Amino acid sequence: MSVLVVRLEGPLQAWSTQGRMGIRDTEREPTKSGVIGLIAAALGVQRDDDDRVSELSTVRMGVRVDRAGTLLHDYHTAGGGAFRGREYSVYGTKGTVVSHRYYLQDASFVAALEGDTTLLGRIADALYSPRYPLFLGRRSCPPSVVPLIGIVDGDMRSALLAAPLCDRPDEPPYRIVVESTGDSGDARSDVPVSFSRVERRHARRYVITDWIKRPAVPEETRS
Repeated sequence: MSVLVVRLEGPLQAWSTQGRMGIRDTEREPTKSGVIGLIAAALGVQRDDDDRVSELSTVRMGVRVDRAGTLLHDYHTAGGGAFRGREYSVYGTKGTVVSHRYYLQDASFVAALEGDTTLLGRIADALYSPRYPLFLGRRSCPPSVVPLIGIVDGDMRSALLAAPLCDRPDEPPYRIVVESTGDSGDARSDVPVSFSRVERRHARRYVITDWIKRPAVPEETRS
């Protein structure tokens, strides 16, 4: 079995599962939908290409929280007022549109993807040289490091245990969230079926949360 290991780190991240126009939430670790979206951008997959999105969604995903970060609340406004004599509107709505947007600040995660070796190889190549810009959940959240760590042999949990820690990690133990192979664990509706702007659809998966202890060996200092 092969596992693709990636680093998800940046000044801001946002991994929403329930966000609507008024309130855009974030989970406390990367969602499968968000990570598959990042991979799809790297590969150049179009939003309405449901077949390729479904292929990417066949991988199992696990996440290790190296640095949990802190929660940021952004009171965001758009629209309202006028520009050159014309009223400025957003989404056809008159007046100011208010939204509350939540982000993770200064967080760092390891994500392990387990699946078909050929598919993982294509993903790794794309992450090294992406077709479209990459972002950590939202377009305003670019990664601060190259996501790709590498492909290793073994299972997903072993890959999460063996991956090097980030620079400035939290104190152990470290939380890991691993996708189960059945219906045991906590249900999450974050498996992308379609990224279409007309109708985004997600399926359900189950995850199991655990805590691990390991030596705090940071990755090499990045310039």
